Amino acid sequence: MITKEYSFWDLITNYDIEIPAIQRDYAQGRKSESRIAKALISDLHDVLTSIETKKINLHFVYGKIDNDHLIPLDGQQRLTTLFLLHWFLSIGTLSESSKKTLSKFTYETRPSSEDFCLKLVKESLKYDSDKKVSEQIENAKWFFLSWKNDPTIAAMLNMLDIIQSKFVKPNENLFNQLIGDSSPIQFHFLPLERFKLDDKIYVKMNSRGKPLTEFENFKSNFSILFDDGNKSKLDNEWLDIFWKFEKEKAKININDVDKKYLNFIINATLNFCAETIDIDKKIKDNFNIFDEYQAVYQQNSESLKQMTIVLDALTAFSDKERIFEKFLEDDPDYWDRLRFYAIMQFFIKKGSINDSNTELYKRWIRVCFNLINNTLIQSPDTFYKAIRSIKKLSENIDNLYEYLATSENRIEGFLQKQGDEEKIKARLILDSKDWETEIFNIENHYYFAGQIGFILEFSKKNEIYDLALFKDYSSKLKTFFSSEYRENKDGLFQRALLTFGEYLVSINYCKTFCSFNSSLREKMDNWRKVFEDKDKKIFLKNLLDSISINNFENDLVNIIDNYSERDWKGLIIKNKGIIEYCDKYRIAQWGSKIALSRSPADNWRRHADLYSYALFLELKKDSKNVEYKDSSDDIPWIFINWKGKFYYIQEEDSKYSFGFCKGNNDQIGLEEMQQNVEKIILQKNLQKHN
Repeated sequence: MITKEYSFWDLITNYDIEIPAIQRDYAQGRKSESRIAKALISDLHDVLTSIETKKINLHFVYGKIDNDHLIPLDGQQRLTTLFLLHWFLSIGTLSESSKKTLSKFTYETRPSSEDFCLKLVKESLKYDSDKKVSEQIENAKWFFLSWKNDPTIAAMLNMLDIIQSKFVKPNENLFNQLIGDSSPIQFHFLPLERFKLDDKIYVKMNSRGKPLTEFENFKSNFSILFDDGNKSKLDNEWLDIFWKFEKEKAKININDVDKKYLNFIINATLNFCAETIDIDKKIKDNFNIFDEYQAVYQQNSESLKQMTIVLDALTAFSDKERIFEKFLEDDPDYWDRLRFYAIMQFFIKKGSINDSNTELYKRWIRVCFNLINNTLIQSPDTFYKAIRSIKKLSENIDNLYEYLATSENRIEGFLQKQGDEEKIKARLILDSKDWETEIFNIENHYYFAGQIGFILEFSKKNEIYDLALFKDYSSKLKTFFSSEYRENKDGLFQRALLTFGEYLVSINYCKTFCSFNSSLREKMDNWRKVFEDKDKKIFLKNLLDSISINNFENDLVNIIDNYSERDWKGLIIKNKGIIEYCDKYRIAQWGSKIALSRSPADNWRRHADLYSYALFLELKKDSKNVEYKDSSDDIPWIFINWKGKFYYIQEEDSKYSFGFCKGNNDQIGLEEMQQNVEKIILQKNLQKHN
């Protein structure tokens, strides 16, 4: 069998060379293959630069020719290396006609590889022999960060560095040798059609083909719906969005990037579905993108256009790390889905965020997030109703505050109270920029998170909202709900508040001084019950009215010191440490017994008794030789070392009992200790009275 010898330039002049998607990635340039690659480049360098006339034959390249397209079935690696060699030697001198020829080499293992080859040829590069050529390419404006994680592109960059290390700099003379009629680098080309062979031989000839991943399979089908420009973005600009989430990792796995990309498409598609379909749990849990995408994104459908707008906008979306990342998980919660749906709607209505619409975006996100973050959305029906509410609200995105301020319509799909609050705030903000500043300031607090209706209510004077009062109440509440006061400062805030009335809220069979945990469910079970109760919130307002922001700590202490009632509340108010003892600030009242939770209050395995624990705190002031033993039964213990000997104290049925422990039987010492303790009990009112 006689076959003709070809140079790379011979083939690419006559055919478009397309490396098919089923081929494996370019491997000859991998760092793990550097030894072999360096040997090959050294041989090619020797042939091109030798004084003597030398030639090298790179053996057979097998391929299929289809309408002037050459599809290599074996020889992909050598052809790619020759493409890179031609490009390197011609940097800065490649003519337009030669560019047109060299750009006929395309890579379809990934569209990003295809686009990289095209950019490499068509874009200019100001070559610097003192820098690695790979770094120069990566720093070029046209290079996408995500390309670093395309294994073919990574191998190409490494091969170019190897070529550079041998050839040092571009050389027009050597390039002209390569493309001339007597090119010293040749191979045999075997077109399979000539020998009546079909594609099945590929399986026998090249067992190294790679299976496509789930995402690549989906993307190959999904891309058919897009025009050529947007099809290219699927593996370039749009892929870059998701690569950025992995960029801080020491080693980036392209499969992790693809997974985020696929999750985004799945989650965005489910959002689109929820606009018109009453989704149920089955659809949510078994949503198959392969089954659903065609119905949602038919050619030129509105959803397809909207998806394109969203992806284009995300390429320049600076807030994505903060808001967007949870939407890329396998199963984000309903709140995360809705938060991103609100962002999607802004993009769909206004395009990308820019200088002209930044304030509009902030207003839109503020209102939507306030509605979302303060509504319990825990079922498919509450989710799709909220989706439709946001979509309807987005029709007024250009005049959102004006719409809220004047509309009599209820905002469906969200907590009605929150919707009504947004209307009040919209009217105030439209009335004064100062209101906007102060509202934003307190809304952004970690605990209030957009729900501040009770502060607005406190701020009314003669049925008119007073900005000065609002600022004062907001400043005080920000202090009490700050990290400094949340869990420490001796419970001054809670103890002072208790002097105005029993503000504790009920949870199951117990009561709580209110946890500061910030999950929506925790807030709704704790402080929001205070904010919403007509009596309890008056206690809070009265406390705030009784203190000055400039002297609040002393004011709290004075309020506590002036409390004179000798009741169970007084023990908690007067004794720092009792509230802090309680897990989740919970207590329970069983008959005459008031128990303090030490372990989660749902089981009460460990607990203390209010009166005996207050006695323990009092005894501890004068002696370190005292210990409190909370209990899983009904009677906690106080152990006390009195003059070197150990005794116990217990409180049961409104009576204290005293006794020996640890081998002690000193009756005189017991009586002396008992008399001393009983004086303290009487003085401090540490005994219940039936």
